[in-house]
Amino acid sequence: MLESEKLIQIVQSWLSYIRLEELTTAEVERGSESFLKVFSDNVRLVGNKLLLSSELFKQFQEQQQAAVNRDKPNEFQIAAAFPQIYLVQGRGKEQKLKYLPLFTIEISQIFRGKYRKTGWDLTEFEFQPVIVNLMRLYGIEEEVAESLIVTEGINKFFEDTWQRKFPSLHDFIDQVDLPEGRYKTGRQPYLLRCDFSPYNVQLKQDLRDILKQLQDTLLNCKWLVDNHPVVEYICNSPKPPEHEVMFWGAFTNHAPDSFQASALKHAQQNPITAVHGPPGTGKTELFLHLVAQQVVKRALRIVRGEEDASNLTLFASTNNSAIQKFQQRFLEKFPTEHFYLDGGSQGVIRRVTLPKLQQAQDWLRATEFNQETWEQAKLDLLSAENEIQELIEQDRFNESQQTASAEQLSQLDAQIQSLNNEIAAIHEELEEDSEQLSSLGDYADFPIDAYQQIKEGLSRAERELPHVSDSIAKRAFNLINFTTDKLVFKRLANHINAAVLNTLATAHPFQLPLDREGLAASQTSVNQKLLFSQQWQNINPKVAEIQTQLTTLNQQLESKQSHQQQLQTQLDSYPDEDFYSRFYHDYHSQQVQLFQRAFSFLQQETLRRKDNVMQAVETYGSALTGDGDALLKLETEPDSIYRFLSLIFPVISSSLQSIRNMLPTLHSNSIALALADEAGTTLIHQLFPLLVRSQQAVVAGDPKQIEPIINLCDDTIKQYLKTAFLEQGMTQIDYYCYAPTAKYTATAYHRAAGANGTEGDLGTGIVLRNHYRCVAPIIQFCSPNYKDGLQILSNYDSSTQQPHLLAYHVQGSHINNTNPEEIDAVENAIGTRPSRAIAFLLENGYSTEEGDTNKAIGVMSPFTRQANALRYRLMKRWQNFSWDDIGTVHTFQGGEKAAIILSLYQCHQEHSFWFLNRKPNLLNTAVSRARKLFVLVGNLEELKRAGGETKRLVEHIEQHGEIRSTDS
Repeated sequence: MLESEKLIQIVQSWLSYIRLEELTTAEVERGSESFLKVFSDNVRLVGNKLLLSSELFKQFQEQQQAAVNRDKPNEFQIAAAFPQIYLVQGRGKEQKLKYLPLFTIEISQIFRGKYRKTGWDLTEFEFQPVIVNLMRLYGIEEEVAESLIVTEGINKFFEDTWQRKFPSLHDFIDQVDLPEGRYKTGRQPYLLRCDFSPYNVQLKQDLRDILKQLQDTLLNCKWLVDNHPVVEYICNSPKPPEHEVMFWGAFTNHAPDSFQASALKHAQQNPITAVHGPPGTGKTELFLHLVAQQVVKRALRIVRGEEDASNLTLFASTNNSAIQKFQQRFLEKFPTEHFYLDGGSQGVIRRVTLPKLQQAQDWLRATEFNQETWEQAKLDLLSAENEIQELIEQDRFNESQQTASAEQLSQLDAQIQSLNNEIAAIHEELEEDSEQLSSLGDYADFPIDAYQQIKEGLSRAERELPHVSDSIAKRAFNLINFTTDKLVFKRLANHINAAVLNTLATAHPFQLPLDREGLAASQTSVNQKLLFSQQWQNINPKVAEIQTQLTTLNQQLESKQSHQQQLQTQLDSYPDEDFYSRFYHDYHSQQVQLFQRAFSFLQQETLRRKDNVMQAVETYGSALTGDGDALLKLETEPDSIYRFLSLIFPVISSSLQSIRNMLPTLHSNSIALALADEAGTTLIHQLFPLLVRSQQAVVAGDPKQIEPIINLCDDTIKQYLKTAFLEQGMTQIDYYCYAPTAKYTATAYHRAAGANGTEGDLGTGIVLRNHYRCVAPIIQFCSPNYKDGLQILSNYDSSTQQPHLLAYHVQGSHINNTNPEEIDAVENAIGTRPSRAIAFLLENGYSTEEGDTNKAIGVMSPFTRQANALRYRLMKRWQNFSWDDIGTVHTFQGGEKAAIILSLYQCHQEHSFWFLNRKPNLLNTAVSRARKLFVLVGNLEELKRAGGETKRLVEHIEQHGEIRSTDS
């Protein structure tokens, strides 16, 4: 775990960054008489000296001392600025004066000392340029603003910015050109409070409370423990997702895909889940499924009699478009009065949150609890759970059967193989024996007895025949008996005649020998036939036996093959994927039903506990308005209040900057699940207070899209590295891991994903790869930005003749940091020049009507001045064009339109195009905002010549879309 001292340093560095943000706030409201934020009376500038009246100095000194007494010395921050440039908004009592400082000179330290009648030399104090106003009022381009020099003093800054020297600060006030038009101006200095920026006030207070907990006693830091989202966020790397994990419940949109399911599984077991969500890959749908699961978890805990706990889910982002998309998708699929509570700024709380809380109280008062309805809702929920449980049990049974069948099949395969081997071996033996048997001829009916008699007769005749070698006795015997060859053969014929007759009707007839040569030949033939007969007698039964054996083996083989086919058919009937790969889509309808019934049950449970819920709603609503008693109760009983509040409103949304508005006290674990979107554009510290309040978190973003906006010049960032990190004992590695200004390595997404602080390392977040939003020709441009690419699943008819990518070539020029020719090309006359962008879109069914989301047009530029000029021209031409439909690429982050027109502004060779090409993020974001049509307007020749992403985009449109000239 990270040491608490290191965490203290990190939080302090974040507060130092907020201080820089406050010094560079673009608009400072003058405030009311009771709480002024801008002071122009009794403030003068003589040469370089700031002169204040003693009364004003004393007033600030007292305020500073009061802050010290409250142990919050950093709450007091005063800066000087000049000249006076401000806007007047509203009328009468509603009138507001908003000052636009070009820079701020931080002078808080003077109020710690004694009053100086001679004043203070402002060139000796720290100053910060306000980049937004320098670009807005003096047309300084983004690239130039980033390179402004701060560390060499304010005089050098004046010289570089306005390209001239000013002898003194007073001369600067007198001589600098003042903006005209709607701005009010005055050549006087003023003081402004830099400790009350609405954008940061709640976030800063949370971070101060966290720092105080760390500094006072670690016992107050209940969140500083292992397995808490905060600890995982700061110093651990996410664990890889496990496969065999089940989750219960699904929202009423489409079933999760495999990548979303991986994230849902990870969120069941881990304190923080980082999700890398490229454009259109279903981050919002993922969040909605997580909402449903929180509802189901709580409902099932209650019906099972387990300890009840809050299921409060808070969706947050720094991007309003992301919050609006979440609201829209949520309410489209699940329109209900008491479930979702949108909140955020004090204005939203007054307009939306408090009325919704009041409606909830009215509904509770007017609706009676019905025990039978509650019982039925409980039974319905248990029935839905049992239905899924039965499916799971059936799946498990089928899986065990599948395993058993697979084992049987494996064994059977082995047996069949063994049988086949045995049959093959016997076949080989049979073939050998059959071949031998065949070579013996036909000995089936061989007259063996007859041939035995013939053999004996032939042997006898051979003995009887006289031979030269006979003995004298034998010769005498033959002489006495008149024995001759003729008589011997005659006696032989008589002796074997019957046997010979028995051979005549067979395949082996015997012919009697008539002489000595015939006798020898007959003996040889008879012996051979008897030998062959014996061989035949030996082989023939063996062949029969083998044939019988083969018949038996083939019968066994046929039986086993039949069983094998049955088993294979059975196995083929099982799903290809295992249970954990398919339950979330196979049982999606049952999961949705489970969520719906869980919600219905919780509604009845709300009515059953209506007294407690009403009290919690009333306390919470009063706390949101700043009521002291309610805040004290929320401070002392947060678990109880959020537990009952989340029964009726389990989901709350808020911007990250306004979390403290919605959760006024800093209590760990008061949120069951935090959902943070667009984390790739979120500064690291902005998410931290939400994580402190949470038990679990899912953080989604895309570091391949627009990075966070840092309105500080590079020189200020270098100084911040030195003072907030290096001089405090931290390292450059710490800076790239934890600094808000390290926007390429340390966004909220990088930290949640466990990135190591090296540029290019994105940590180990779960990547969503299935793209559903844009037609294929559009998103194919973005796909190479992601390792292994995106799987494009969006609806796309490749046969359509309508182009999805267009580029208009405009030579272009620069006037007052705008490109008027590109603006002309975007606008032009509706219907009169179909080659012009908007005219073409309107003729093809697109719309400038606000709220027409299916056909809405968005117009953007990477450069603020060009975007403002486009907004002015187009809204003047089409009054139904929404303010939010025209802006910079940054303002479209998290949003989408049916058609997007991008004016790139840069058109000359003297432009480096580095702002557009230094990373693929900008064009990746711009292109992926368009669902059906993307239109590029610019100098295509220069964009190609610049190389990088601009060249790739033009070439992509050339290949997959159409190039048009504005002269056609």
